[in-house]
Amino acid sequence: MTATPTDPQQFSSSSVAPTGSEGALRQPRGGRPKGRQTWFCSGLWLFLLASSSALGLWAIAMITRLPPLPKCDDISIFSADSERLYCARQASVSGSERDLVASVQLIANWDQSHPLYKDSEEVANRWSKGLFKLAQKRMQTGHLDRATQLLQVIPSRAEIYPEAETALERWEQEWTTGREITAAVTEAIGNQNWSGARKQLRAMKRLTSDYWLKDRHRYLGQFIQREEDSRRNLIKAKTLAGSGNIENMAEALALVRQIDVQSQAWPEAKPLVDDWAVSLLNYGFQKWEQEDLDGAITIIQQVPVDLAIEPEAKDLVLFAHAQRLAKFRQDWEPIYGDILNLREAIQAAQRIGNDSLFYSEAQAKLMLWNNQLKDLQQLYGAALVANLNQKGALQLAIEQAQVVAADRPQRQQAQTLIAHWSKEIQRIEDRPFLAQAQQLADKGDKASLQAAIAQAGKIQQGRALRIDAQTNIAQWTKQIQVLEDQPLYSKALDLASKGKLRDAITEARKIQKGRALYSQAQDSIKEWTTRIQVAEDRPILNEAEKLAYEGRLSDAIAVAARIAPGRALYREASNAIAIWDAERAYIESLRAPADDDYYEDDYYEEEDDYEDDYE
Repeated sequence: MTATPTDPQQFSSSSVAPTGSEGALRQPRGGRPKGRQTWFCSGLWLFLLASSSALGLWAIAMITRLPPLPKCDDISIFSADSERLYCARQASVSGSERDLVASVQLIANWDQSHPLYKDSEEVANRWSKGLFKLAQKRMQTGHLDRATQLLQVIPSRAEIYPEAETALERWEQEWTTGREITAAVTEAIGNQNWSGARKQLRAMKRLTSDYWLKDRHRYLGQFIQREEDSRRNLIKAKTLAGSGNIENMAEALALVRQIDVQSQAWPEAKPLVDDWAVSLLNYGFQKWEQEDLDGAITIIQQVPVDLAIEPEAKDLVLFAHAQRLAKFRQDWEPIYGDILNLREAIQAAQRIGNDSLFYSEAQAKLMLWNNQLKDLQQLYGAALVANLNQKGALQLAIEQAQVVAADRPQRQQAQTLIAHWSKEIQRIEDRPFLAQAQQLADKGDKASLQAAIAQAGKIQQGRALRIDAQTNIAQWTKQIQVLEDQPLYSKALDLASKGKLRDAITEARKIQKGRALYSQAQDSIKEWTTRIQVAEDRPILNEAEKLAYEGRLSDAIAVAARIAPGRALYREASNAIAIWDAERAYIESLRAPADDDYYEDDYYEEEDDYEDDYE
């Protein structure tokens, strides 16, 4: 459809403007475009709507915003009760002792008329239980005073308050009993009544707290034992020193030095230590003057360094203790403690001045000890390398030890270590042969066992693992013998189970002496032989027993004697013969007197007949 000129909108949008400036469409100067005015109004309304929405949201936030939380560090008596309840809850969150006390104290004085009483009641009960548990822990560790303070914080309105009062009363009574027992034990120890002290201590087992039942009981038990040992050592030391023997006095000094300085026996022992030390020092000087240096050092070594007062005595004691420190095991691997002791010995000897009587001897020892120290350090470093337990490390250790020359003090120790490390190298070299042999032997068949024996036989005589190899070879040889002889032995057992004992014996005898199953086969042969002999001789013995039952003892003995010595039933037959022989002798002994009376009566009867005939 073609637009008409009367339609202004159509005209302005669809008509083609003529070319040139004269044909351009012109607008009035005094008017504003209608579209721009519409957009301005819409933007204004949107701005007003957004502003009112933001203002509403701000108002809602201000209305619903929570009040600021109270500062619990600034809580005072003037603070609101709600703040005190809040801070009470917050203070106990950590569960610490200080916070629980603080939380309960904030609400402890509220009564039932208080508006927040019900809210605080649950808090007070919960935290009071926590305080009670903390008080129990304090009591168990022996801090009754602090436990009492914690219980006193629990308010009377708390559910656990009666239990806390009862517990406090029980604890105080237990503490009183514990102190009384401790005093009784201490008094018994002072009287040296050790059995009485232990008897008193047993009463502490009836207490319930860990403090008395474990800690104090263990401490007092150790206290009794310490005092008893100290007193026993003192008595024994006095007895030894009273014998007048200087060696016994040295032993007495050593015993007294073991006494605990905190014990009740130490004040009595201290003067004796000084006296005996002086006696030993004097005796050591006498030995020194007699040119018995070793004897002097042996005696002086019993005297502690701090007991020497005189300069000469100090030097002698220093030298003696240096000698003791310089002694160490010289036939095996050195330890760092040996080096430290030797250094200390050298330092002690160096403290002996050139004006001392023992200076020359100390200098001689210093030369020896310095050489020993160098050797020890050399060997100690070699030992550290050897501890890697590798072939290369062991060879390096041997090379380091070989540096110690033949004229050095530690030459023998170096040679011992070299021999040991050489054996370790041999073990490292030969261990694969033995391991491979063991793997072969684990298969268990004859061929594998023979191969294992051949493999282990490669370890030559004199090597470190030679004995292990020979032990395994002997074991594997026995296994081969078992594999070879087991069929023979199994066949013999099978024959024996079928009653063919003689055939079984013949088969078992094929196992030769020295074989693995020989002893077992011989035991079976002995058993089967016994069974055969019993089967053969039992009828003979039964026949003899039957004759004996019939009273024919001589015949029974003759039959039983047919069982030859060495047979299985020979002992049984011999016992039976002995019984029957004794029985026969007894019968004959009863029969003899009757025969004599018979002959005597006949004699007198004949004599009477003769007299009658004579008359």
